[in-house]
Amino acid sequence: MSADPPQGKRWEDLVWQKHRYNERTVIKSGSYLVSYCPHCGQSLIVDDMIRLQTVTADGREGWVEFSPYLNVFDRRSDIRLGEGDEVADLCCCHCRASLREPDQACGLGHPRVARVLVGISTIRVPFFFCMHVGCVWHRIDPDDEHRIILDDSLEW
Repeated sequence: MSADPPQGKRWEDLVWQKHRYNERTVIKSGSYLVSYCPHCGQSLIVDDMIRLQTVTADGREGWVEFSPYLNVFDRRSDIRLGEGDEVADLCCCHCRASLREPDQACGLGHPRVARVLVGISTIRVPFFFCMHVGCVWHRIDPDDEHRIILDDSLEW
């Protein structure tokens, strides 16, 4: 009796049952997230950064740019945004529509969350992130978790 699997088969194929959780696309840390406005559909990428209009809690307006790479938290802005500050609003750099999701809260307890769309394979999915300066919380829409998982997901 041979212990070798049939030719062309991997041991995973013989042991694992197909299930919606092991058929998902994994987005690895450092992956480039092509980002779009959920309102006008325009790309938010400007000079290889995600560029958004911002309004601070004290009413100052400017722009902020984020790294488009998953789990790379580089940012720059034309106005001073200190660690721990909360941004009042983030808006599309094209149509100026607010990206704030009023019915969402950050998983780490902060009250303001924004939403953009990110291109994954051939679809665009909602991607949420905290508007508290320095917070690293982010997630995809729970409705898309059956087909996509972030590399740093607590589900692992």
